[in-house]
Amino acid sequence: MAPRAEARRRLLEAAIRTLAVEGYGGTTARSIARTGGFAPGVIYYHFDDLEDLLLAALRHTSQARMACYEEALGSCTDATELLSRLRDLYAEDMQDQGHIDAVQELFAASSTSPRLRAELLAHVEPWADFAAAAIRRLVQGTALESLVPSRELGMMAVAMFLGLQTITHLDGDRDRIESLFRTAEPAALLWDAFARGGSPLPDK
Repeated sequence: MAPRAEARRRLLEAAIRTLAVEGYGGTTARSIARTGGFAPGVIYYHFDDLEDLLLAALRHTSQARMACYEEALGSCTDATELLSRLRDLYAEDMQDQGHIDAVQELFAASSTSPRLRAELLAHVEPWADFAAAAIRRLVQGTALESLVPSRELGMMAVAMFLGLQTITHLDGDRDRIESLFRTAEPAALLWDAFARGGSPLPDK
């Protein structure tokens, strides 16, 4: 990686870590520089201002996580497998809280920043498209293929997930989404049985 690109990457990752640990209110040029181990002035060599850095950091972390989700889920046509892989991906997200906590801090701060609000709305769109594509794969070839509003359901899925992440971010209860996965397991089994035209119960 070229030196300039590597320096920019370090700045973006330092901004994400600082947001996650110190919150939006504690994320300053000085605190980001302290996290990354560089002089504060380096930020203004690569970015117009602090908000410009934070917007770029949001794009950076979102694109990185999207690549992971696309690799793991992009070919899933089985609801049970999709749920299992999604559960593993979320466990990865929780092991490294940087992405989730940083995005939540930016959502909380967006009410006072039109630029940040617009960037967050742009951040949601590809995730909604991704969810809609996953739904279309699940219903493909079934009697419901032409009836399921995949785009609307994709947006609802992302909104629900963001809402649950917000609550988890506020109270620290990480079992809430795990409970959601457990609740969804029977529905995934039933859907796969329906899609295959077979019995929802395993053979004995």
